[in-house]
Amino acid sequence: MKLDNEISKTIENNSIIAETNHRDKKSIILLSILPFLSIFLVVALGFLKKTDTIENIKTGILTFILTTIMVFFIRIQIDITKIRFSKTIIFLANIVSILLVMLIKNPEVYSFWLLGGLITAMIIDNKLGLLLSFNMTFILGLTYALGVGLIIHFLVMGVLLALLAKHLKDKSTVTYSAIIILSTDITLSFIINNFIFATDKSYNYMASIFSIFAVLVTAFLLSYLYDKYINNTSDDISKDTLIADESDNLLDNLDKSSGNTDLVSMPASDKVTKTSYDLLISDNNELLIKMKEYSESLYNHCKLIGDLSGRAARAIGANENLARTGGYYHEVGKLQGKNYIEEGLKLADKYSFPKELKEVLKQHNIKYDKPTFVESAIVMLSDNLVSTIEYIEKTGKQKFTTDKIIDNIFKMRMDKGTFDDALLSIKDFNLLKEFYKNEFGLRDKDLIKED
Repeated sequence: MKLDNEISKTIENNSIIAETNHRDKKSIILLSILPFLSIFLVVALGFLKKTDTIENIKTGILTFILTTIMVFFIRIQIDITKIRFSKTIIFLANIVSILLVMLIKNPEVYSFWLLGGLITAMIIDNKLGLLLSFNMTFILGLTYALGVGLIIHFLVMGVLLALLAKHLKDKSTVTYSAIIILSTDITLSFIINNFIFATDKSYNYMASIFSIFAVLVTAFLLSYLYDKYINNTSDDISKDTLIADESDNLLDNLDKSSGNTDLVSMPASDKVTKTSYDLLISDNNELLIKMKEYSESLYNHCKLIGDLSGRAARAIGANENLARTGGYYHEVGKLQGKNYIEEGLKLADKYSFPKELKEVLKQHNIKYDKPTFVESAIVMLSDNLVSTIEYIEKTGKQKFTTDKIIDNIFKMRMDKGTFDDALLSIKDFNLLKEFYKNEFGLRDKDLIKED
């Protein structure tokens, strides 16, 4: 009964996730109407403020052009549209920024409108955040006939916020980043206002600092809430991916009988020399050092997957070096951004990874691409098994033996046809299953001894 309830709850939770993603896909219509809604808001609010008609029309046309450019940028950046609720966030960030520019008194001092660009840079993409900040700066400058100095001030602030967006999300660097931003704002204001600090003259320094500080705090909190409750990301393993892809399907298959599928056998690829892989998995490798500095947990996870995949490949006579290196770098893209597959491929090009290794990076995640050869299938299995078992143990929902979990993950992959293109023989498929059972069985015995 408890197992049935657990399965039902898991399926229900993932139905909600699927439904939410479906609604987010539909929200693409928001991007299409964004330029038109933006020009309407600017012109309507301009008339309410009794702005000169010609100037109001000029501002509206500029708003339409700038917003259209931004929408075009979003359409050609595939990574942006894959981020959860990205289109909704962009839509709200743009509209709210326009409202703050047009409705707040003295927006050149109370610069709360910078929040839209910053939150976009922190959650979605820093280049898009920079573009949104630039758009709002030009709209602000034209609406209030600001001088060149103030426009340059906000352009510089927009660049700085976009550059430091990633560091503003990190608890260990947010304080230093905030100090840099606030000190830069004070310095620019001081220079633009002819080196005069008298607040009763023309510029309220304290109000400016307060508004920037409020923007930083708000952006940090919103980004934190997004990652915790919507994106559900961590440094090493995506909890959302685990729940939506592995744990629910695992539980759903626990009471089903095993099935057999004949798979075609093909020799493993061995086109790259051992030396090139040795360099990549060396502890002195630049990328591995960067990964360790970025996140110790991510580094340890990737090392674990690499070592496990290498031994699994050896067990069936596949390319051990390729599988091990693929495991080491399967999540290297997390150093760069949200879509770690795309970012990992960019790094692979930059560091001249072998062609087969690039394919492993692309094919180890079923949500991105299916494996087309044995080694990428092995890295996928290693990552699936480690992530799922650790997640189930961490949440205290361990109701099954490790062998049972492994059996059902293998069956699930076979039933879904995940390895149909990997050219993996049924013999090797079963050998891999036994290998992983032995590996995790030894680990479980060690844990029992420690207890």
